[in-house]
Amino acid sequence: MEMMEILKRSRFFSSLNDDEIKRILPLFNEERYSAQEVIYKEGERGDTLNLIVEGKVNVARVTAEGEYLNLSSIKEGEVFGIMSFFDGSPHSATIIAQEDVRLLVLKRDDFERLLESESVIYAKIVKNLAMYLASILRDMNSQYMDLMHMMFRKSK
Repeated sequence: MEMMEILKRSRFFSSLNDDEIKRILPLFNEERYSAQEVIYKEGERGDTLNLIVEGKVNVARVTAEGEYLNLSSIKEGEVFGIMSFFDGSPHSATIIAQEDVRLLVLKRDDFERLLESESVIYAKIVKNLAMYLASILRDMNSQYMDLMHMMFRKSK
């Protein structure tokens, strides 16, 4: 599948028309990783948004014993690295290729240059990313409230 189709299918770029996608295509680099290869480690500085074109990755944290504890998997069509992409903070988890993985990678500096040259495209992408982050936060709030409710009921 060509890069343009991949971006059109992604929730983060689906609001862009064909011409807008063509204008941002040069900003992306393709990267490939083999199964079990570490893409980045918890604590490393981050500045990329990574869209999975093919394959799956595991999100893991390092335990006190130094082993990886898998927290979740991210599949084709999804992204990872969003928080570090926005604020440059260190990654909060390690990302490991679960199988052979192909990514489209967007660097934060390249994305920020869009604000000057393609502000409408920039705004559309930021809106999509913000809506995605809001949905994650909404889900986390719901889980937190369920947990608090369960703990409160047990303490009676």
